[in-house]
Amino acid sequence: MSIMVMAKKTAQPQAEGEKTAKRTAAEMGTFVDTRDGTEYKTCKIGNQVWLAENLKFELDSEDCHVYDDDYQYFDKYGYLYTENGLKTAIPEGWHLPTRKEWETMIRFAKKDSRCKDVLNVIASEEWIESSSDKYGFSMFPGGRGDCNEEFELIDFSAHFWCAEGERRYGCLFFEDGCDEIDDEDYPAYASVRLIKDAE
Repeated sequence: MSIMVMAKKTAQPQAEGEKTAKRTAAEMGTFVDTRDGTEYKTCKIGNQVWLAENLKFELDSEDCHVYDDDYQYFDKYGYLYTENGLKTAIPEGWHLPTRKEWETMIRFAKKDSRCKDVLNVIASEEWIESSSDKYGFSMFPGGRGDCNEEFELIDFSAHFWCAEGERRYGCLFFEDGCDEIDDEDYPAYASVRLIKDAE
């Protein structure tokens, strides 16, 4: 089972000065994955610290792919992982967020920004024209892959694995046009955003 979380675009873009002010309000940082030396941006949303990029750790298996096996997508979207790949992809000190942790982030972003459409404050401007990306989360629509390694929906929707319990996973789905939480069958390949373990 997976969770589908969608949000609408707003009709009017923010003024340029307002966008800049909101971006600098975010508490940003970095994290270096010592396994491969990759440096990631991080952002703090409420009391949670998130990776501000999709995971890019390469697995020595078919459990991760770049979209359409085309590396022009890698820097922006990272890897798409299988459920099986999640067991070894995640670095120490971080974890796959649960549905509750995603909902906590979304609820905080909506309340703090007074914005009903959460994509306007956590999505990249390259995707949502009116986005302020207030928290530096920089969500991109990286698409998904099926069990036949066929890929679809890049630049249209973002799909993220989430934890549903011990060794159980779901998938969050962000798309323009809706503002509800629902369930859907999860894809074979999806992106990974991580949340920092509590200290």
